[in-house]
Amino acid sequence: MATGSFMGRSLDGVLWQDYRASNTGMAIYYGSDPISELPIREIPERYPSEIEPEPNYETGTLGYYSCARTKIRSTFVKSRIRFMLFITKYAGTIDDYRDKYFVTGYYRVTKTADVKRAHIRFLSDYSCLDEKVCYALRTEECRFVAIEDAFPVTPQLLKDWGFSGRLTRQSRILMTEEQTKAVVDYLRDKPDILDKYIEETTRLLPNPDEDDGYDEDGEGEEADEE
Repeated sequence: MATGSFMGRSLDGVLWQDYRASNTGMAIYYGSDPISELPIREIPERYPSEIEPEPNYETGTLGYYSCARTKIRSTFVKSRIRFMLFITKYAGTIDDYRDKYFVTGYYRVTKTADVKRAHIRFLSDYSCLDEKVCYALRTEECRFVAIEDAFPVTPQLLKDWGFSGRLTRQSRILMTEEQTKAVVDYLRDKPDILDKYIEETTRLLPNPDEDDGYDEDGEGEEADEE
């Protein structure tokens, strides 16, 4: 979980390295927000929260402001994969699309950085303590589309991609160049509404300065039952 001060840190001070890769892809899952028409990532109702700010399409990064899925990012880099594709089970407000799976966007990753020291120093929850490296990914081509323009992901397609089981936050799907190109070309042919994703995400974010229910001793009211 990122602290407010870390979320405000600039990317300019990070030692980003150029990244060479083949045009293969990896698809990972993210949870979409239930009160938005757009398939933006899930937004916490209050802070502190276990909901990660990933994919961080505001900055075109993955794994910098959150340490989740360290091993998945490591596999991505070590396998020299170029495209990170984002799948969600749509939870938004348009009934016709709800509970169906879509690829809503992608990163074309061009830079990486080892952010292990930053995570241990600034994050309250990190998974890279026992890892040699914790990679953050950065893109110069970040594209997200409306749900009606997203790439449908059917059970048969998942089988064709070699994936079985249930999609979760820990799922990763390795894709060939041909499979990756089909999805990327499809999304490139649709209007890019990244600015609307960012605007909607910003609108729904809770104010981190508001009372979070914790007193000065760090003791808070008992959480509401889900």
